[in-house]
Amino acid sequence: MTLCRVIDLNRRHFLAGAGASVLAAGAPRLAHATPTGQRLVADEGRAVLTTGRGSLPVDAWSYGGSVPGPLLRYRRGERLDVTFENRLAEPSAVHWHGLRPPNGMDGAAPLTQAPVPPGETFRYAFDLDDAGTYWYHTHFRGWNQQDRGLYGVVIVDEETPPAVDRDLLLVLDDWVLTPAGTLSTDFGNMHEWSHAGRLGNLATINNAADADVPVAAGERIRLRLVNVANAQIFALMFDWHDPVIIAEDGNSVTPWALGADELLLGPGQRVDLIVDAVGAPSSRHAIRAYTLRDEVNMGAFVYADREGGTGLAGTEIAPLEGNARPSLDLAGARRLELRMEGGAMGGMGRAMMGGRMMGMRELMLHRRIWAFNGVAGDMDAPLASLKRGETVVVDIINDTAFPHAMHLHGMHFREIARNGAPIEDGAWRDTSLMASDDRVEIAFVAETPGRWMLHCHMIEHQAGGMMTFLEIEGDEA
Repeated sequence: MTLCRVIDLNRRHFLAGAGASVLAAGAPRLAHATPTGQRLVADEGRAVLTTGRGSLPVDAWSYGGSVPGPLLRYRRGERLDVTFENRLAEPSAVHWHGLRPPNGMDGAAPLTQAPVPPGETFRYAFDLDDAGTYWYHTHFRGWNQQDRGLYGVVIVDEETPPAVDRDLLLVLDDWVLTPAGTLSTDFGNMHEWSHAGRLGNLATINNAADADVPVAAGERIRLRLVNVANAQIFALMFDWHDPVIIAEDGNSVTPWALGADELLLGPGQRVDLIVDAVGAPSSRHAIRAYTLRDEVNMGAFVYADREGGTGLAGTEIAPLEGNARPSLDLAGARRLELRMEGGAMGGMGRAMMGGRMMGMRELMLHRRIWAFNGVAGDMDAPLASLKRGETVVVDIINDTAFPHAMHLHGMHFREIARNGAPIEDGAWRDTSLMASDDRVEIAFVAETPGRWMLHCHMIEHQAGGMMTFLEIEGDEA
């Protein structure tokens, strides 16, 4: 897959939207040490966006009164212990994206737990075996709840983090705003569901359009990028800088320099970068992005008027401490096929739902317009029942006109082939971005018993039928 294939796909099918307004905003420093007994309260409230119009309050739903929700930060080996309280008028649940909890703590309602009713609570508690950058978000009616603001970030620090001058978090999102500057509540729009998903007309970093990321010449910075958008893809470009990728989806990789390439970040994906601040004092260098709507200025590295740092910039970048991962037995692997079908211009005439075959007209009445292997989102039976410890290869075929971000719960996988070309030592991931007509083979070990979702993380596509699950035999610990 090339970057142009994903971006050009939208150029062919959609009109470009308005670019983001510009106004500076600071990227926050990261707090440390989440207290024990953390309470995560979902409620209605407001998010404040920074745009060319100034501060723009919009109606939102939030965890703990802020969008994103509270940063949860731990060290590897510590225990996440969070009580979720639902003060919304509808049920909800919390999914821990990229983390590997016991199945009952995964939050994929209603598959792994009943959604938490209004006024009630649920305690999520599990050990954190993996270091890295992760996030949490609603996993019930996400096409509505997530886009209103129900998400936050989880950081699990390595025992020995890399030496940097600063550690910054950049949360990428997009917002669908009306001409009056309010959040559009046209959720469930079937045109969005059948096309690329809900794409915003305002792209933000940490809720700011064209955000300032303050740096000082000579600093070495760890940037943690998280794409929390419902469906948007960001192809990022860092003017005058050459970031080095050190982790993808929370997992350590052999450091490699981005060079002249764009950094492609699909919904749900995370990337950790090392950026050496090589610009001159008082200079400004853009962070630009192609999206599925337009080219936008996401922000800029804004240099202080004096040098800083501790002499780390320009020195060798060592790999992060790796997370423990199982060995893949590809020769003896169980092989599955997953074919994506449907959507606009997809040619899917019918699919199974509720145990019977339906034509597209009837499927649309049930809001199902996508399918996996001819099944439109039924969750009654697994894609496969797996034995604990066996290696599994899933051959995913994108037979649609749109990109998709495939996310596997509970396990991390490696891409081992893309469009027939083998991939040697691919990164461990939990989300894989696929362009139209792509064919990707992913491999993983069935580790933890339970029912684990596999779905498109363009949330409207998931809701419209692109979801299934894998069942791993055995008793949950």
